[in-house]
Amino acid sequence: MKTIAIAMQKGGVGKSTLAKALGVAGARAGLNVLVLDMDSQQSTTQWAERRKDALPVVRFATEIDLPKLLSQAEEAGCDLVVIDTPPARSTEAPAAVEYCDLVLVPCAPDIEAYEQLPRTARLARTSEKPAAAVLTMAQPNSRAEEDIARQVFETVKLPMVPAVIHRFKVHRDASREGVTACELEPDGKAAAELEALWDWVSAELQLNTSAVVHKRA
Repeated sequence: MKTIAIAMQKGGVGKSTLAKALGVAGARAGLNVLVLDMDSQQSTTQWAERRKDALPVVRFATEIDLPKLLSQAEEAGCDLVVIDTPPARSTEAPAAVEYCDLVLVPCAPDIEAYEQLPRTARLARTSEKPAAAVLTMAQPNSRAEEDIARQVFETVKLPMVPAVIHRFKVHRDASREGVTACELEPDGKAAAELEALWDWVSAELQLNTSAVVHKRA
């Protein structure tokens, strides 16, 4: 079983969007996936309640629950666990990072997010867990934002995931419907970006899946 912690001190940078997208991509690839929502706002849990498809399984979790839920998931044959953590200084994110195999750090291209980035990078380094930054909410066709983000990520010693997640309206529309951009507009640019993110993650974690399986209708 592989576990991903999605962590960032700054709120509103797309943590839940990535958690939902990776959960759906893994389920569509034929993996047994559990998404744990550790944010007290429970936006991912509420998204799952709007969702017609029962997969991926989504559960709300506290720091106290986490070890037990992960143990149960492994015993049940779960292949992948994606943990959506809350922003700000909390104990949930360090707990998730402690148990994960990979830390994904979503970061929007704005100064407020960049200022909070070193805290999360330091958390990953202290825990000795592999981590990578994901540029999220970027303006479409803005190479300048990508170039600046890459420089910032290099400064805090976080490799940048090749897939960039741009600010497309379809993400909001999909969330309202309890789906992801890959499901709502499977041939759109947003879907292609999320699929590229999944391909990178599955290769990084050596998940036993194919890059094309998750694109089925």
